[in-house]
Amino acid sequence: MSFKVDASSFPRLQMIGMVATVLLFTLVLGGYFLWSQQQQREQQLIVLEQEILSQQEALLESELEASISYIHYMRTRTESVLKREAKNQVDQAITLATGIYQQQKDKLPEAEIKQLIREALRDIRFFDGRGYLFIDDMDGLCILLPTAPHIEGKSLYDNQDDTGHYIMRGLIDAVNNPDKSGYSRYRWYPPGNPQEMADKLAYVRLFEPFQWIIGAGDYLYRIENDLKQESLRRLSNFRFGQHGYIAVLDQQGDTLINTALQMLPDSTLVAKLKQIAVEQILDVARKGGGVTEYQWFYPDGRGPVVKRAMIKVVPEWGWILTAGVYPDDLAPLLEKHQIKLESDWLDSLQTFLLVLCFSSVATLLLAIVFSRWLKTLFKRYQRDIDQQASQLKANARELSLAAQVFESATEGIIITDPDNRIVAVNSAFTEITGYQEHEALGQNPSFMASGSHDEHFYQMMWRKLLEDGSWQGEVWNRRKDGVLFPEWLSLSVVRSGSGAVKNYIATLSDISLRKQSEERLRYLAEYDSLTDLPNRRLLADRATQAINMARHNGQRLALLFVDLDRFKNVNDSLGHDIGDRLLCVIGERLQQAVRDGDSVSRVGGDEFVVLCPEVGLPGQVANIAHRITQAVAAPVELDGHSLACTPSVGIAFFPEDGDDFETLYRNADAALYHAKAQGRNQYQFFTQKMNQEVSQRLAMENALRLGIQQEELCLAYQPQYCIDSGRLRGVEALVRWHHPQQGLVPPNEFIPLAEESGLILPLGDWVMAEACRQGREWLDQGFIEVEMAVNVSALQFRHGLVAQVEKVLQDSGFPAHLLVIEVTESILMDDAEQAVQILRELKQLGVWISLDDFGTGYSSLSYLKSFPLDKLKIDQAFIRDLPMDADDIAITSSIIALARNLKLLTVAEGVESEQQLAFLNEQGCHIAQGYLLDRPLWPEDAAKRLHEATFVGDKKI
Repeated sequence: MSFKVDASSFPRLQMIGMVATVLLFTLVLGGYFLWSQQQQREQQLIVLEQEILSQQEALLESELEASISYIHYMRTRTESVLKREAKNQVDQAITLATGIYQQQKDKLPEAEIKQLIREALRDIRFFDGRGYLFIDDMDGLCILLPTAPHIEGKSLYDNQDDTGHYIMRGLIDAVNNPDKSGYSRYRWYPPGNPQEMADKLAYVRLFEPFQWIIGAGDYLYRIENDLKQESLRRLSNFRFGQHGYIAVLDQQGDTLINTALQMLPDSTLVAKLKQIAVEQILDVARKGGGVTEYQWFYPDGRGPVVKRAMIKVVPEWGWILTAGVYPDDLAPLLEKHQIKLESDWLDSLQTFLLVLCFSSVATLLLAIVFSRWLKTLFKRYQRDIDQQASQLKANARELSLAAQVFESATEGIIITDPDNRIVAVNSAFTEITGYQEHEALGQNPSFMASGSHDEHFYQMMWRKLLEDGSWQGEVWNRRKDGVLFPEWLSLSVVRSGSGAVKNYIATLSDISLRKQSEERLRYLAEYDSLTDLPNRRLLADRATQAINMARHNGQRLALLFVDLDRFKNVNDSLGHDIGDRLLCVIGERLQQAVRDGDSVSRVGGDEFVVLCPEVGLPGQVANIAHRITQAVAAPVELDGHSLACTPSVGIAFFPEDGDDFETLYRNADAALYHAKAQGRNQYQFFTQKMNQEVSQRLAMENALRLGIQQEELCLAYQPQYCIDSGRLRGVEALVRWHHPQQGLVPPNEFIPLAEESGLILPLGDWVMAEACRQGREWLDQGFIEVEMAVNVSALQFRHGLVAQVEKVLQDSGFPAHLLVIEVTESILMDDAEQAVQILRELKQLGVWISLDDFGTGYSSLSYLKSFPLDKLKIDQAFIRDLPMDADDIAITSSIIALARNLKLLTVAEGVESEQQLAFLNEQGCHIAQGYLLDRPLWPEDAAKRLHEATFVGDKKI
């Protein structure tokens, strides 16, 4: 059977469906409620039964705890009962003896009175016949002992119990006080057991007329046994609930009291159940007590039934107490709560059915009203559909036209949705980028990003696009083949009537050819067309930037003006072609002769200018100029001609010789002409003073070379300490030069000289070998292991450092894990890839790598992560003003946090105050060195410090 749905039947079918849905939902909901309520009621009964059992267990535990408290009370009375009763008996005996003495002292001799008193006290008994009175005198003589008359008249002064205690002396001490009475403890043989002594407590009192000690006592265990029996009598009469009573067993399972057992006949069943119950009770008691169930009888003999019992242990008397509950005790409580649950369930069911009926009727009425309203709405909707169909046909024609324009455009077009996902691209987009339409759809346009623009660039682009509705500019993207290309990108926003974004439209055109033309024009404007070196225009720009940087950092820079001597002769004799080729060779040699970071420019004819930023002493620049003269003066072979062309060099410094590029350029040019005037093939500084400095530098260089040969160098060792523990962790080897005439030369004077002259290689090799030799010597003397930190120069790093370290370790026998190689950021960044390889080879030897003076260089974090480092050493420039300088605080904290994230140790150098040390400790810095802790020490002083750290445990922090 098929249904035909049209505009007239749809509302009716809608109403029928809604009514059927409501009825079905009502039935399902009602059935689920009944099922859920039944499940809930059953669960409540289970919980209720558990709660009642828990309440009964709590009641049993409470009753047993009360009984145990009573037992503990009775046990604590043992000694007090004995003391009270013994004192009472002795006081009565004293009263009796005093009465006899008063009556007979004037009538009978003293010996007869004593005899009367002895005989009067001899037969007195108490403590169920166990207790008796005894008499001793103050000299330890036994006067009366009813249980051993044969001892009377003998001295017991030295009599001891099995603990070594003098019994008689203890009794005498007990009456040596103002009260003339007291208690004494000792051990003695109980009646019937002459083999083993037991604890006994006696009360004694001085009978002053004869200086007698009259006393009485008893064995503690006997009094305790009396109290046990009294406790059992009390417990046997204790009742709780309908059938509750307390039973007591000993540790062997023998029944001490059991009310129900007294009512049962002797039968095999009773005996068997008793045995099972006792075994269960003993098992629970051995575990410290708890709850168990077993078959047992009611107190009136009915049963057996399952009894739930609580077990408690009284370890002091070896008793096991048990109290239980019977099924008849729980049934009334459970039945009462079941009736209450049934009543609540019926009330809930009645309420639910009323609500369900009312809801169903209300829903049906709403369905009828909704159906009538839907019928009217559907007719209106049908009219709208007809109108929209006409509009859609018109829109289809417009879209067809737009699609033709979209596909025929020469510019690439991208359309994205409000979430910036591509929904359409044209064929020009495919031609420009190489991506087919199906590869781009659904993607974010950023999938073509080249990485040439940072996040800030895109943030500004989007801000302007959303604020102004459009943006255009140059963007570098990546084609499908991976090639980067420039494009001119225009963006616009399409919004709805409400202002919400509907689409973003991007048009792009490839401007690679235009960019190539611009780059060529820029190159021609800034570079020399013959040598491909920067021209004067680019030189001026670079020099201005370098001057600004030097001024900001408080550094110097140098400008070297190089002119070829008699170059005109080459052009005139061999032609301009040979001259041009010679200029190209000279340009290449100049680039090879200067440092990395220096800039060589050709400013015209045979003139070149070298820009040297970040220079130190004039001698450093003189070394560069010397290399330039040697490189340029070397013969050049061109077309069979051996050409030798010497240079003249003029040198000017910032800031001494000029504060801007033009001034420096002019002064360097003047120095150049001065060099030519002095005979050519040389370099001259702009001032006579600098010439003098160069002369001094040459003298110092020669002295240093001689000093290395004649062993004028030595090492000092500055200790490094763990900040958290204060322990000595290592030392840094620092080279010192004892000049025969000048004395101790500061390192900042001869180290740069050694680096510029190349002497740093033999100097560095000697430092490495001497430091490892000294470290091995200290280990052989039995000192603790400490790390040896050694600085290496850039020249060392690039000239066989790994082989040198391996050889030194092998020759000296110094452990590799104690050697720390310190390198600077600039060394690593000169050639980062080669540096990574060298560091990895060093790590394979087992040494530590420390990045020295961190924060003063220009390494990027991306490279820093790739270097296999162990430590970061914070430069003392950041430590000096801690903790007052906010910038130094921020920089130091950031370096320590960075090292922590990279899992590197941090070393702070130049620590000179307690405040600096406290700040570093708070930030989590690991190691510190500086004058606050120790100055650089000569080897003998360093050995003393190692001795203290090894054998005294001395700590600096």
